[in-house]
Amino acid sequence: MAIQEIEAAAPSPAVKFSPRRIGHANIYIGDRDRSVAFYRDLCGFEIVGTSKTSAFLSNGNSHHDFGLCQSDGKPRIGADGKVKSVDNWKGPGSLNHIGWETDNQAHLAAAYQRALENDVEIKRSLYHGGSWALYLFDPEGNYHEFYADATLAWREIFNGGDVSSITSHWDPSIEASDATPLWDPDPEWVAVDGAAFHPLRASRTLFYVDDMPMMVDWFESVAGFELAHRADDDSYAYFAGAARQTGFDIALLRRDRDSEQRLGYQHVSCQMPDADAVDRAEQALSKRGIKPVISIDNEAKRSFFLNDPDGLGIELFVERAHSYTALADVDPNQRRFYA
Repeated sequence: MAIQEIEAAAPSPAVKFSPRRIGHANIYIGDRDRSVAFYRDLCGFEIVGTSKTSAFLSNGNSHHDFGLCQSDGKPRIGADGKVKSVDNWKGPGSLNHIGWETDNQAHLAAAYQRALENDVEIKRSLYHGGSWALYLFDPEGNYHEFYADATLAWREIFNGGDVSSITSHWDPSIEASDATPLWDPDPEWVAVDGAAFHPLRASRTLFYVDDMPMMVDWFESVAGFELAHRADDDSYAYFAGAARQTGFDIALLRRDRDSEQRLGYQHVSCQMPDADAVDRAEQALSKRGIKPVISIDNEAKRSFFLNDPDGLGIELFVERAHSYTALADVDPNQRRFYA
C-alpha cells in the first residue's frame, strides 16, 4: 500500500468538546420511504419525528440514533426562518454529520468560548428543542455536531410528528447555560414489532482519513476524545468518549489512495444485547433472503455488516474482548470490518 507524503500541519488548539459518546448518525439518502423501511422495519428503530424530506429514528435510548435526510439540494429552514443547512451537501449515500453527546449545556458553551478564543470556526449554533448543538468541520471535511440534551422529556418533542420547525438559533456567548446533565441514564427501550433485530444504541463509527497525524491531533485537541490507541505505523487510531460504552467511539483508518476506499464516513456500529441476539438477528436476515456483507465471530466481537439502500454501512455487534493492537495483523482492505 503506497504511503503519501503529507506536509505536517500546525497543532490544533485545545478546544476539547470532550463528548460522552456517539449519539447519532445523520445521513443523506435518496428516498425517505425506502430508507425508513430499512432502518425501522429491518433494523428496529422507530420513527420519532418527520419532515417533508426527513425522518428521525430511535429505539428509546435517545431522541434519535439516525437522521435520514432526503437530499433534494434545497436549503432547510428552521423555526426562526433561517437556513439550517451549510456547505456539506454531498448527495445520497453520504454523511451529513455525526452527532456527539456532551455532558451538559454549560460544558458545551464553555467549549464554544474556547473555540472562539482559538479561531476555530463554528458553522452553526442551534437549539433543536430537545438539545443545544454546535456544528463544525474536521480538517478533512467531515461534519460534526456536538450537542447537549435540553430535556429528559424529549418524547414530548420527538413524538412521531412533524419536527421540521423546532430548530432556532442559539448564541452560547450571551445566553445563560445550565450545568445539569440531561442525558437519560435509564432509558425506556422500544422494540419495533416485526423488525429483524433490536439494537441497544448507535455505539461507534469509522472514518477513512488521508492525513492521520492531522486528524489524530484534531480529534484529541478540538473534539476532545481520549486517544485509546495509535498504531506505530500511523495506519489506524482508536478514540474513546467519556462514557466508555465499548472499547472505542470512533476509529480512523489511513486510506490507501491507490485503492477504491472512500474518504470519510464508512459506517455506524449498533450495539446488541449479547452474542445470541446477533445470532438471532442473522437468522432473521436469512429468513428474509438477506445475506450480510460479512459475518464475524472471533475473540474480539460477534458481528455482521449490512449496506443500507444508498450503500452506507451498518454493523450489528456485541463486543467480547477488544484488542487495539490486533488490527495490525488484518489485511488493510478488511480492517474497517474488524475494527
